[in-house]
Amino acid sequence: MNNFISKNHKILATIGGTIIVLVITSGLLFGPFNEVLPDSLREKLGYSVNSDIDNEITVQLFIDFNDEQQNINVTVTIPANHSATAYSILLQANLTVEYESYPNGKYITSIGGVAEDMTHYWRYLVDDESGNIAADRYDLRSFESKIVNWIFRTF
Repeated sequence: MNNFISKNHKILATIGGTIIVLVITSGLLFGPFNEVLPDSLREKLGYSVNSDIDNEITVQLFIDFNDEQQNINVTVTIPANHSATAYSILLQANLTVEYESYPNGKYITSIGGVAEDMTHYWRYLVDDESGNIAADRYDLRSFESKIVNWIFRTF
């Protein structure tokens, strides 16, 4: 068996790598992570695509600063044809926001001047469900969201 592996290690590595790529690709195309795909591709694959962009939405925004400053509780109306994400709602509420960009989206590092540190980080929830994708990719219209919570949490 060891002789077979040593003789065919390149072929086996290629087959293994191909299987890994196929599993990851199928997870993106058909699995729970399809939200990160462009709408045109999602539509071709049969997923529902956001068609409510022409509608104004109203969302309740709560920000818990964990005693760093006074919490915020405001109603934000996002106009039609404007981005309606867990990130953009912060901008609509006229808050200063800092972030780091990554290939899968924006990671929020500071809201209203309160920045993450060695013991705290920013986390968001939408309708009491933890955000499972980057904040700038969580489309509030698609999920008919009513409440966005940003929490300055302890690690």
